[in-house]
Amino acid sequence: MVLAAALLVGAVIFGAIAVSRLEAIVRVREHGLSANATITKVAEEFVSIPSGYIGWSTRVTVSFTDTSGGLVRAAYTDHARAGGNKAGQTIQIVYDPAKPTSISPVGPDPRWLEVFFIGLGAVVLLGMSVYFAYRAWLA
Repeated sequence: MVLAAALLVGAVIFGAIAVSRLEAIVRVREHGLSANATITKVAEEFVSIPSGYIGWSTRVTVSFTDTSGGLVRAAYTDHARAGGNKAGQTIQIVYDPAKPTSISPVGPDPRWLEVFFIGLGAVVLLGMSVYFAYRAWLA
């Protein structure tokens, strides 16, 4: 029963993280402001997980000026190659005026993939919790 409770706690935590990230995506899409940002760093990494995932993760760090005139340094992670983005280039981003470090490149938001997998993890943990609680109840 302790294992079921621990898995349930994990499912709640994963679910809260997924909802939080989803809210950030929606806020940027609904209330976001567009800005020209200068790329300061591009870090590509090849990811190979033994369970079968093979792909790229690219972290793009940018600096831009928000509506208050302050210089903001922020980054986003994409699950693809850099696509020709290099330090010194200017790109279009969308940022949340309430939290300027919450940014996304113009176009599809790469954070959707993270939300999907975190949400999937929450569902799996919830299922495991129910399974182990049921087994403990039968015993």
